[in-house]
Amino acid sequence: MYRLNPLINIVRYNGNKLSVFSNASRSRRFLDSRRFLSNYVHIAFKNNGIQSNVEHRLRPSRLLIFYSDTKTIGSRFNGYSSDYSSLLLPSTTLHLNRNLYRFFSSKLDKIPVQKHGISKIFKLLWPTDNASKRKILVSMVFLVSAKLSLISVPLFLSQLISAVLKPPHDPFGLVPKLEVLGMDSPEFLLPFAYLFGYFLSRVSTSLFNELRNSVFSAVTERSARINASNMFMNIHNLDIDFLIQSKSGEVSAVFSRGIKAISQILRITVFQVVPVILEFSLVTGLLCYKVGPSIAAISAATVCLYLLFTTLVTKRRMVIRKDMADADRKASGLFLDSITNAEAVRYYNSQMTELQRYAKHQKEYEKNAVDVQKSLAFLNFGQQLIFNSGLFVSLLLTLKSAISGATEINNFIIVNTLLFQIGVPLNMIGTMYREVKLSFVDLQKFLDLVSIAPKVHELQDAKDLVIDHGAIEFRNVSYSYPSSDSEPHMILDDFSLLVRPGKTVAIVGDSGSGKSTISKLLFRFYDPTSGTILIDGQDIKNVTLRSLRDSLGIVPQDVVLFNESIKFNISYGKPGATFDEIMEAARLAGIHDTIMSFPEGYDTMVGERGMKLSGGEKQRIGIARCFLKDPQILIFDEATSSLDFKAESQIIQTFKEMGTTKSTIMIAHRLSSMLIADEIVVFRGGRVVEMGSPSELFRNKKGYFRQVVNSINLRSRTEDLSL
Repeated sequence: MYRLNPLINIVRYNGNKLSVFSNASRSRRFLDSRRFLSNYVHIAFKNNGIQSNVEHRLRPSRLLIFYSDTKTIGSRFNGYSSDYSSLLLPSTTLHLNRNLYRFFSSKLDKIPVQKHGISKIFKLLWPTDNASKRKILVSMVFLVSAKLSLISVPLFLSQLISAVLKPPHDPFGLVPKLEVLGMDSPEFLLPFAYLFGYFLSRVSTSLFNELRNSVFSAVTERSARINASNMFMNIHNLDIDFLIQSKSGEVSAVFSRGIKAISQILRITVFQVVPVILEFSLVTGLLCYKVGPSIAAISAATVCLYLLFTTLVTKRRMVIRKDMADADRKASGLFLDSITNAEAVRYYNSQMTELQRYAKHQKEYEKNAVDVQKSLAFLNFGQQLIFNSGLFVSLLLTLKSAISGATEINNFIIVNTLLFQIGVPLNMIGTMYREVKLSFVDLQKFLDLVSIAPKVHELQDAKDLVIDHGAIEFRNVSYSYPSSDSEPHMILDDFSLLVRPGKTVAIVGDSGSGKSTISKLLFRFYDPTSGTILIDGQDIKNVTLRSLRDSLGIVPQDVVLFNESIKFNISYGKPGATFDEIMEAARLAGIHDTIMSFPEGYDTMVGERGMKLSGGEKQRIGIARCFLKDPQILIFDEATSSLDFKAESQIIQTFKEMGTTKSTIMIAHRLSSMLIADEIVVFRGGRVVEMGSPSELFRNKKGYFRQVVNSINLRSRTEDLSL
C-alpha cells in the first residue's frame, strides 16, 4: 500500500474539510507522525458537491482515502482542468459524497441519533392537551400500584412457608381477627391468610397493569393520530420536484415507520423502561432490608453486568438489523415500482430481469436475517449465563446465612422469587434498547423528511388572490431546473407574455422547449429564477397558495387518477359536488355514455393510477374534473393528445364555449387546438420566436410556426397512410 508510485495522495477529514496530501516518498512518515506536508489540496463539501482550491500543481495520480492506518478506500482520478482551478474526480465524487460521513464521522457499530433532533422528538412524543397529561398521571399511579402489588408476592409466599413451618408465629396479629370469622385453628388460619394475600397480590398486579395499559393506550394512539395528520400535511407541502424524484415506496416507508416509532417509543417508555427501573429499585431496597446489603449489591451488580453485556451485543445486532431493514426496504420499493410498471415489464418481456433484481435484495435480506438469528442466540446465552451466575451466588450466600442462623430460611424464597421477577423484564432489555434506538432512527429519518424546507413558500402576510378580469402576465421570466453543471440549462429565458381577460392563447413549440413549465410556474410548483408572474396585477408570490390554485384549473397531458371510483375522481375538482353536477361535467367531457356502459357506472374503480382505463378515458375524466371545478383561469396542457378526432372536436367545441368568459392558456400540439386560440405563441429554446393570431402566423410562410404546421400535417398524413 505504501509503495504505490509515482504519487500518493493521502486524505484527512476533520469534520468540514477534506485535505488531500501528496508526497511520493514520505507517505509512510506522514501516516506515522501525522505531519502536514507542504503540497496539499483542500476540498470543501458544500451543497452535496465538491469544490477545490489547488495550491500546487498535481500530476494525475491514484487517490487513497485513509480512514485508519491500515484501511483505505481506493479510487482513481486522472485529470484536472487546464488552469488547475478545480480537480476533476469523475470516479470518486459520488463515492465521496455518499460515504464520507459514514467512514469519517461515525463508527460502524453505532447508529447515530442527531442530538439536535431530540428536542423535536420530545415535542412529538409529549402531549400538549391537559386530558392526555391527566391520563399519563393516572397511568403512573396504576404503574406504581402494580409494582407494589408485585413486590408483595414473594413476601406473602415466604410468610406462608414460615407459617407452615412455625404455626405460632403471627407477626401481623392475624389469629384474633380470623377467630372472629369462626376460624379457630391457628395452624390453618395463618397459612390461609398469607395464601389469600398471595392471591390478591397477583390479581392486583394484573388488574393495575391492565388499567395502566387501557388508560395509556388512548394517549399513544391519540399522539400517533395527531402527528400522522400533521406530518401528512407537511409532506404535501414539500416541493413537487422532491416528491417526483423520490421513490414513492421509500417515502411511504419512512412516513409509516416514523408514525409507528412515535407509538413505539411512548409504549416502551411507559410500559417497559419505567416499570423496570421502578421494579429494580424496589427489589434492591427490599433485598437490602430482608437479607442484607451484600446480597442486594450482588444482585445489583448482576443486573448492571447484564445490562452492559446486552447493550454491547445489541449495538452490533442493530447494525445487522439495519442492513436487514435496508434490504427489506429496497426489496419493498422495487416490488412496488415493478408492480406499478407491470405493463412496461410485459412490453419488454422483463419478468426474469425484475425477478433477478428482486432476488438480489432478497438474498441480501436472507444473509442478514441469518446473522440476526446467530447474534440473538449468542445474546440469549450470554444473558442467561450472567443472570444465573448472579442468582447462584445470591442464593448461595442466602443459604449460608440461613444455615448459620443469621437469616430465616424463608428469605431464600424471597431472594429467588424477586430475582426471577426482575429477570423477566430484563429478558426484554435487548429488545427494548434495540427498538427504542431504531425507533429514534426511524423518527429522525421521518423528521428529516418533513423538515425539508420547501423552496416555494407562502409569505406570512400573503393575501388572497382577487380576480376581477383574469389578465395573466409573464414579465421577463427566466427559469432553469437545478443542475450540477456550472451553467444550468435555461428552460425559459427572459420570457414575456400577456394573456388578456377572456382570451385564449395557444403555446406551440418543440418538445422540451419549456411549454409545460409555464403551467407549473403559474401554479407555483416552482418560482422563476428571475422575473415576475402577475394575475390582474397581483404578483403570485404575494398571494396565498390556496387562493391561487383555487383560481386555476388544469387538464394535464398525463392525467393521474386515484385508485378510487370514477365518481370520486371527477368530484375531486369540486369536493361536495352533487351527483347531477358530476354527470353534467362528464357529459361536457364526452365520457358520460362510456361510464354508463360500465357495470358499476360511476362507482367503477379505476385501478392504480387509472390503469383500468384507456388513455383517452383518463384524459376525458381529467377534463370533466376541470369542468366541474369551473375555475376562473384555464390551462390545457395538450389536453386532447389521447383523444380521437371525433372526441377532440367535441371537447374543442366545449373549450370554445368556456373560453369566451375565461382566460385560457392552451399548450397545443394539434392544429385543431391551435386554431381556436385568439393568439399563438411559438416557443423555441426557451424563447418566444413568433407571436400573433393564427391568420397572421399562417401568412408568414418563412416563419417557424409554418414549419411546425407542416410537420404536423406530414405526421397526420403518415398516420393516415399507416392506417
